[in-house]
Amino acid sequence: MAEGDCKALSLIFRMGALGLSVAAAVVKATESEVVGGDGGTESSSYSSVSYSQYNALRYFVAAGAISAVCSAVALYLFAVHAAAAVGSLPLVPFLDAAAQGFLFSAAGAAFAARDVVSGTGTAAGSWGSSGGEGSVCDVASAFCGRVTVAGAVCGFAAVSAAVAALARDAGHGSSGGRRCEW
Repeated sequence: MAEGDCKALSLIFRMGALGLSVAAAVVKATESEVVGGDGGTESSSYSSVSYSQYNALRYFVAAGAISAVCSAVALYLFAVHAAAAVGSLPLVPFLDAAAQGFLFSAAGAAFAARDVVSGTGTAAGSWGSSGGEGSVCDVASAFCGRVTVAGAVCGFAAVSAAVAALARDAGHGSSGGRRCEW
């Protein structure tokens, strides 16, 4: 594979990581679901379930946004200012590592929150079904489903960022003198 092929592969995966991290953050940031009620009687009580009620999901949105910024800056530097990727201050590798760290930890936070929300986790609180109250997922299954989808999308973004970094490294010959030989 030629060096130009490695750069093209890295660009494709960088764009994928950027798009997926933005998509995951937007899916969670715009997420809320109205739950409750018992058939429309006057004593029905409705409430809203939102990502902002849960610290893990707030972290997920913030980490997704930060990783999107890191990915966008790294994409720009890699595509437009290629010297910044090889220069004395390695900005692109630093940004790649930061994006991967935020994306992998955000995906973990989403799956941990999903486990806790569904009532199968071990954390105590209003999430679980201890005490016979049922879990949030019993009444807000769409919310819980979107937590899972957002976590999976974030995980794919993290893998895409990792492959982009590997292609970048292979294209610059940092793999023992070989250039883009997989």
